[in-house]
Amino acid sequence: MSSKRSKSNHEWICSGSDIQKIRNQWIETSNSNLPMLIIGERGVGKSFWIQRSLEQRNIAENSIIRLDFQYPFLFGETLEKIKSSKQMITILIDQITKAKPEEVIQLQQWWKSEKYEEKSKVYLYWEIHSEELEILNQKNVYSDFYDQLKSFRFELPNLKKRISELPQFVSQFLEEANVGLNKKITGIEEEFFVFFKNKNFRTNLSELKDMIFALVGFSSSKHLHWKQIPSHFFENQLSELEVKPGISLEIYEKEIIKANLIYTKGNREKAAKLLGISERNLYRKLHEYQLEDLS
Repeated sequence: MSSKRSKSNHEWICSGSDIQKIRNQWIETSNSNLPMLIIGERGVGKSFWIQRSLEQRNIAENSIIRLDFQYPFLFGETLEKIKSSKQMITILIDQITKAKPEEVIQLQQWWKSEKYEEKSKVYLYWEIHSEELEILNQKNVYSDFYDQLKSFRFELPNLKKRISELPQFVSQFLEEANVGLNKKITGIEEEFFVFFKNKNFRTNLSELKDMIFALVGFSSSKHLHWKQIPSHFFENQLSELEVKPGISLEIYEKEIIKANLIYTKGNREKAAKLLGISERNLYRKLHEYQLEDLS
């Protein structure tokens, strides 16, 4: 596949119908004063989408107040600054489940009065990570605040659910890597897409981007060749299957075969040796589990 130059970093990759619908709703909401909550796994692009909305609203950096509870800051002073502001301000909330309960209560009390203001001077964004939902869906001070706002939430799918857009993401990140690393990679072999399709990207687009940058950095040619990929790219990251009751042996077997085929870069002879079975037996299982594309 040859890389294609994207029109702009501001162009969103949203070719799937579901993600297009979410994007259109996100942009439409950016034309209003409604609060905006964005939910998703690590690396799905939550911060990117917020930045696009800020640009849509022409919001200057000096009008943004960040409430990132992952890091220490003077919450009381910051909240007073918000309350006393006479200008339009934008509030970005992150890692709220790390906030002190009393801070969340104060924030909730402020919002209860603010949301009924006829001419509110606040744009509110709340970035929510998937692992926080367990806390937010319980009965506590965090869920009380979440309940007030969750009607305005947008949920971004992970990379596995956007696999049809994989070529576009790869092309975009390849272009960025060329610029950032001063390279001129013109294309990438199709074998990479089989690998990317089956790999478990724990941090989604962030990890895919980092991998593309690493591949470009390792390459000394103008084309990314499958045989040149370092072996450590395959280690401990090929299966998302956890060992737990209720899963059949066949599913485990399929995942083990898939992981070893990717590790051997599609070499059936090497994969069969690692698995401790004959090549003939491996061929049969590839057909049974519909894994022929991996070799």
